[in-house]
Amino acid sequence: MSDSLHAVAPPGEADSSWHIGRDGLFSDRQQDEIFIRAEWGVIGHRVRQIGLYGALAFLSATFTDLSVLGPTAVYWSLLLARFGILAWGLWLARVGRAKDVPDVRRVATALLGFELSIMVLFLLVVLAYGGSADYHSITALALIFAGYAYVPVMRREAMWVGGVFTVLFAFVVWTSLHFDAKYVSIALVLFGFANVAGWQIAVSLSRGMRLAWLDRRRLEQQAQAAQQARQRAEQSEENLEHLFDASPMPLVLVRVADSRVLRYNAAAKVLFDPHDLSHGDVFTTDFYENPAQRLQLLERLQAEGTVRQAEVRLKTVGGQGVDALLSMRPLRFAGEDCIVTGMVEISAQKHLEQQLRALAHTDPLTGLQNRRGFFAMVEHALRTRPAGQPGPCIMLIDLDHFKQINDRYGHPVGDEILVEFAQVVLSLLREGDVFARMGGEEFCILLAHPFQTSAGVVRLSLSLGIAGCDAPVQSIDRVLSMADQAMYRAKQGGRNRTELYCD
Repeated sequence: MSDSLHAVAPPGEADSSWHIGRDGLFSDRQQDEIFIRAEWGVIGHRVRQIGLYGALAFLSATFTDLSVLGPTAVYWSLLLARFGILAWGLWLARVGRAKDVPDVRRVATALLGFELSIMVLFLLVVLAYGGSADYHSITALALIFAGYAYVPVMRREAMWVGGVFTVLFAFVVWTSLHFDAKYVSIALVLFGFANVAGWQIAVSLSRGMRLAWLDRRRLEQQAQAAQQARQRAEQSEENLEHLFDASPMPLVLVRVADSRVLRYNAAAKVLFDPHDLSHGDVFTTDFYENPAQRLQLLERLQAEGTVRQAEVRLKTVGGQGVDALLSMRPLRFAGEDCIVTGMVEISAQKHLEQQLRALAHTDPLTGLQNRRGFFAMVEHALRTRPAGQPGPCIMLIDLDHFKQINDRYGHPVGDEILVEFAQVVLSLLREGDVFARMGGEEFCILLAHPFQTSAGVVRLSLSLGIAGCDAPVQSIDRVLSMADQAMYRAKQGGRNRTELYCD
């Protein structure tokens, strides 16, 4: 099984998932290089020991070469190779002493090459010595264990050196050394155990080092964060005072336990108490026109952790209404749970929105409700009428022969008639009645009246169609259709009359 860890990355690195593979190394090569650089104090010390003591130990075997081979050309060749390995090891020892690794990949490759060169030279020595396989197997096993247990794994290819060496040694034994059947069975067990156990040791050491490093990094980050939190807490009151004093936005600090206002800035003072009317303690419960809205905001703050630009209706100390966008966040202040609230007054904006909404539902010529406004109000009346009670009636009105008035007197006179007609009808309406201009000369109220215009008195007649809105009729479109049919019968019946829709 592999270990999948989510840890805080080292300083300067982005947060990421640090995953350790089956070989004990980080799956991502770049992450493993970060680890090696961070732990070079430990890894470099081991590299130094491997390079120095490994090379010296391998060089000391030159005396055995001389006793076995004598001063032959093979001996001098092996001696030269051993000095080459010594130089290689001394270079690794010098790199291991450095405080920082200059090039991780270069050093990792050099360490792998050093390990391979020792094992290759050993195989050459075995070929040069000849003899029984039993004698050389002890040294081969020692090299395998040393490679797994003492050489730090800086490249994952190093995990396969023991297995490759075992295969090559078996080939040398099979082709060049003396052995018997009993040796083969014992060698299979010993070399198999050496590789399996060595692999587990190397993986365990590598994984342990990386897990320990991740834990240390995490603890360091947590300690640093805790220290920064303590510093921020120590400076919070002073920073909050500066924030309150410098901010042009109204800010209020409230204690959660009793809703008492602990602090507010000059902008909040101007908004809520410009005439300095408040005396003594101030509580947020005094500034909401609708107390239920305050409770809803507190529930939202508790559930979401913050409230952003909530539209609320507040009131000043003097009782004047104020529309505002309100944002809230919890914080700790002087050891207590508090809420800091920022506000932006939008009273002027709300007034403008109301004006625009009114314009959208108003006929610009007569000032009456237009078709959109009329539909909205009638739909509301249909929805809110009590169950079982008669609904409202709609009287669809069309000014008869209005085109002839426009053609004869001109459109300005026609507009005068429409405006005066609207005013006359409005003066006769009851509270709650709806009067609208549906378009052109089509209205919703019947009234016969002589109109005083700049061209003199102009008389006109009306044709009306009336339809009730009783159940089961539920659609304004359907009611208008019925009223329209009744009005059509009024026109067909000679105009200047009223028709009631009947099924």
